[in-house]
Amino acid sequence: MIQDIFNEWNSVFDQSKTNVMFDMLEMNRSSAVNPSSKLSKIIDKSRNGIPISREEALYLVTLDLEELPYLLFAASAVRDEGKGNELSYSKNIFVPLTRLCRDRCAYCTFKIEPGDAELFLTEEEVLDLAEKGANLGCTELLFVLGDKPELKYKEYRDALNGIGYKTTADYLIDICKVSLNKNIFPHSNLGLSTPEELSALRESNPSMGLMLENISDRLLKKGQAHHGCADKVPKLRMQTMEYAGELRIPWTSGILVGIGETWEERIDSFYALKDLNTEYGHIQEIIIQNFSPKEGIVMEKFPPPTFVDMLKTVAISRLIFGKDMNIQIPPNLNYSSYSLYLLAGINDLGGVSPLTIDFVNPECPWPQVNSMTDEVENLGFELKERLPVYPEFINDEFIDGKVLDIISNHVDESGFVPKENS
Repeated sequence: MIQDIFNEWNSVFDQSKTNVMFDMLEMNRSSAVNPSSKLSKIIDKSRNGIPISREEALYLVTLDLEELPYLLFAASAVRDEGKGNELSYSKNIFVPLTRLCRDRCAYCTFKIEPGDAELFLTEEEVLDLAEKGANLGCTELLFVLGDKPELKYKEYRDALNGIGYKTTADYLIDICKVSLNKNIFPHSNLGLSTPEELSALRESNPSMGLMLENISDRLLKKGQAHHGCADKVPKLRMQTMEYAGELRIPWTSGILVGIGETWEERIDSFYALKDLNTEYGHIQEIIIQNFSPKEGIVMEKFPPPTFVDMLKTVAISRLIFGKDMNIQIPPNLNYSSYSLYLLAGINDLGGVSPLTIDFVNPECPWPQVNSMTDEVENLGFELKERLPVYPEFINDEFIDGKVLDIISNHVDESGFVPKENS
């Protein structure tokens, strides 16, 4: 059976890449063993389109290296059934509207204090970025900002009031509306939000996002990654995503791997998001973001998740969410290995920018689109550019009518950006 799997693998993946994967796992093909009966049942179940249970997901966590190839094969096969050989990405401009934040996550370098830099980007600065991005062929204006800094910093609150706004959300809403006129689409990550704020953003944003990060309240305790973070309370983040579901907003979410969570907490986070999507059907993608240690953070000496742990996490997520979910790995956080996650079932590489850095992970440069194209084509995949909203959500149920009209001028009949524009 192991040879049958390798033969099927090699019909999809370049032989040299599978050899690289085995090298990275420090194992030889000959060391692989036949799968246990339990693993075989889980694989058969997944390939027949039946979602795996929490108990089965936790069993997959325990697989040793010798059985790991079977998990990867199952995940890639499920992905192939739903997504074929298409691997998507978007071209974006990263806009750190404000880097002030009332939270103090132990892994963050994005946050600044008043006096470190400008309190927020002005409308003119944002529109300049939007115009430059559109001229470079970018279709996504990615707004990332700190959580409710007006509640903590009087200096920021006064400055915001000085331009006519009481909240960061109100400022973002107006900025998004004018940005849309620059031929680029806002994608906002506001943080905890009210239904009214989300509804107003929906008038200009074809999609939005909020990372769950983790469903565990334990990480809020002293000494943990989310201690002192009012906006990282899991039930509040889930509530915002429920509002988005009720408002029919295409939503990006996901987990942060390696911040002190247990495997059970990681798996439970996946099932929390899956249950949410089962109820509302608005989750457009799941990002699996690996923690990256940085100088000066509280978690500076925390080890990043291993390649094997990330492979398992990605593959298990594919078997939990099934063939239709979009699963993403950030390529800049996995610069030398992102294409190998195709073996674990991803079908998206997120946003990459020809102009701006990743302000959340400034030490991690984006790969170039040309190199990404060559890398994935060598594995038999086609790299396709998308908007911040995925093709399957481009309809009048999920997108405001005005925004939908503009989108129609940016995509082909498949919902992707035409190749001549990529």
